[in-house]
Amino acid sequence: MEIQNTFTLKNEEGLETEYIGLTVVADEKSGKEYIIYAQANEAKEINGKEVQLYASLYEKEDGSIVLSEIETEKEKSLIKQFIDHVNTQ
Repeated sequence: MEIQNTFTLKNEEGLETEYIGLTVVADEKSGKEYIIYAQANEAKEINGKEVQLYASLYEKEDGSIVLSEIETEKEKSLIKQFIDHVNTQ
């Protein structure tokens, strides 16, 4: 299975991990966008397996995508509500 929308992030030790972008969530009030993503190797597994989801603030700067940590409880709550809504469908 070929997966598109993948990107690589480095951790503090310099180790690279490939992720797949699942969706972008927009907060219309603030104008901010958030990306929800998972590790690509987990997403390649058989459907029905639970995978750990990650979320980051998603911005474009000078033609590059920049991911930043979600810091406020309001932002974390927005992401949680979105994921809960998707899980109930």
